[in-house]
Amino acid sequence: MPIISKYTARTNGSFVKLTHSSIGWSYYSCDPEWGSLQASYLVPELEAALNAFDVRFVALKGIVEVVPRKLHKGHIVAKILDDTRAHKGNGNGVDFALCMGDDISDEKMFTSVISFEAESDCPNSYAFNVAVGKKPTHASFFVDDASDVADVLVALSGGADSIDPNNAPDNSFQFFS
Repeated sequence: MPIISKYTARTNGSFVKLTHSSIGWSYYSCDPEWGSLQASYLVPELEAALNAFDVRFVALKGIVEVVPRKLHKGHIVAKILDDTRAHKGNGNGVDFALCMGDDISDEKMFTSVISFEAESDCPNSYAFNVAVGKKPTHASFFVDDASDVADVLVALSGGADSIDPNNAPDNSFQFFS
């Protein structure tokens, strides 16, 4: 923690973010160039100090996080799906899963959902992985940007009829694969 505190003191607008499973240093509200420069020095310093521990460093969108190496969205989603299947206990399993994400940390989540669906014995189940933004991905579908996410959710809920199609972009209710 002293290393992160040192970088917080020298980078105006940065702060330490503590969660139950990670420690993060956020520089999202800082000068972008200065924050990125400080992050580029912070990560190697943390790596050297924590090399004896089974942790990894995630640097995305204005934050550097230190997390256990075996903890990622893929494990969490797989556990939720397995627990839900076990809780239902009637053999029907999970009948619908929707995962959406916009960065590289979501790829293991997408892969977990694909694996779960492949192993599922439920004939009427649906699993959708949606990447937000066009990029190489394991997701089966994508939407152009975050503003399309709400449109997708409305369309899936059956509420698309209440939206004026003249004010919506042509692709607002479509997935692209």
